Amino acid sequence: MAHIQPFKPIRPNPFYADQLVFTTPQAESVSGDNTKAGTLAPLKTLLETGARLRPETPEGQARAFNDIKETLKSLLEKDQLWLEETPGIYVYEVVHKTYRQTGIWALTSLDDYRKGAIRIHELTFADSIRRLTNYRRNTGLEGSPVLLAYPPDITINRIIAETRANNQKITLGNQHGLHRLWKIEDVKIQQHLVDAFMHVPTVYLADGHHRLESAAILAEEQRAEGLPVYDWISSLYMATDQLRIEEYNRVVIPSSTIEKTEFFKQLTGHFDIQPSKQVVQPKSIHCIGLYFAGKWYSLTAKPHTYVNKGAAAVLDAGILQETILSPVFGIEDPKTDLRLKCAGGEKAMKEIELLISLNPDAIAFTICPLTVEQLMAVADAVEILQPKSTWIVPKIPYALLLNHH
Repeated sequence: MAHIQPFKPIRPNPFYADQLVFTTPQAESVSGDNTKAGTLAPLKTLLETGARLRPETPEGQARAFNDIKETLKSLLEKDQLWLEETPGIYVYEVVHKTYRQTGIWALTSLDDYRKGAIRIHELTFADSIRRLTNYRRNTGLEGSPVLLAYPPDITINRIIAETRANNQKITLGNQHGLHRLWKIEDVKIQQHLVDAFMHVPTVYLADGHHRLESAAILAEEQRAEGLPVYDWISSLYMATDQLRIEEYNRVVIPSSTIEKTEFFKQLTGHFDIQPSKQVVQPKSIHCIGLYFAGKWYSLTAKPHTYVNKGAAAVLDAGILQETILSPVFGIEDPKTDLRLKCAGGEKAMKEIELLISLNPDAIAFTICPLTVEQLMAVADAVEILQPKSTWIVPKIPYALLLNHH
């Protein structure tokens, strides 16, 4: 089950949204006039980047957090950001070129995470958790929601459809896609949604593992210190039939030139190799694309690499790590090894081409995107995916709805 509640977010004045949220002109004007003197930096730069400056000293952090608070105050005073006067639950929709995705944006109780009601599929890293906890403690800001997936529900679908049909929408965006928000202010409808999510059988964390863990840690610290507790987190819920997972490919930049004969000899123990006259972007599991020395190959995994393996190990990211990246290149930690680059989403192939052009010895591996069912199977089995296994869409623009404690 999921415990949700309405919230009063800060959102950009639509007149300034093309600067504060989007870095290119809007595809659909919501102000009627996009001409304005001066320009503003994106909110992610104004409200987050300063806290990431290195070296990380207590003095530097104190200045950065103070600057963030003053910047937020100024943006609100200048009417460039608006604080909602009444709490709401939001229907959110992102419109891509060929498809759209719709979900519910609300706050989620951190008790759901502490009690294991939210199933996860990624490891978290201590230093990232420390920095995010520090940021949340000192700013009280959540620029992006965690992304949660749930099995489709008839009641939630009905409320979404009725809200889209009957409520006024806010539309923001650019040439990459439109983002629409419908605010649900009616307390009876809000309660219907709260009740509906209470009956959702399982919730899966699709994106935001570090943010959720850091929020839970901070709440425990605040509770122990007798301070006000931030015990809720901004969350976007999408039914599993709305979620999309795109390819997340790898490029290895080896420390020295790899000799072809020996390399292919190592591969043949685990794969059947077929040359290809075109780029290989696999569409089925257990097929991996290989770019080596100017040519593409299709690698079909032999059964022993995945038969009788766990839910995570049977997937291509795990097979690639265990049969090639680790034994051949010595890449034991994909998260930190500088020889390994990852390229995901619709721009993945362009990024791979750029890396290859800059590094002639680069070796690329393309893998089939996970399905949502595979992701859920890993979480249900309480297993962990290899880092950078999922490129999950949507990617919600920073500060589209800004939660402030």
